[in-house]
Amino acid sequence: MPDRVPSLLSVLLGYGEQIAQSVIFALVGMVVGLGQLFASQEMLTTRIIVGRALSSGGLGTVAGVVVVWIPDLSFAGQIGVAAGIASLGTSALERVFQRVIGGGK
Repeated sequence: MPDRVPSLLSVLLGYGEQIAQSVIFALVGMVVGLGQLFASQEMLTTRIIVGRALSSGGLGTVAGVVVVWIPDLSFAGQIGVAAGIASLGTSALERVFQRVIGGGK
């Protein structure tokens, strides 16, 4: 009899800790992004609030990549990196990448 193909749910449960950490990074990013937005003088609409929350949450999730460079970084340190990346925002992060890659001046 052939082996059973694992269901998506069982595969996700196997990665429970990593998924939980990713969700925490995203939430940290969302909180930082929304905090910056609410502190600004910008006219707030639902579209702007949701857009900032999604983009900052995505940026916060990127913090999981830092363990490639610093494997022994604690989870609290990773949360700090998530907050820092989300605080930079997309435009500042793009400028940093351009300088690192050599495409920017």
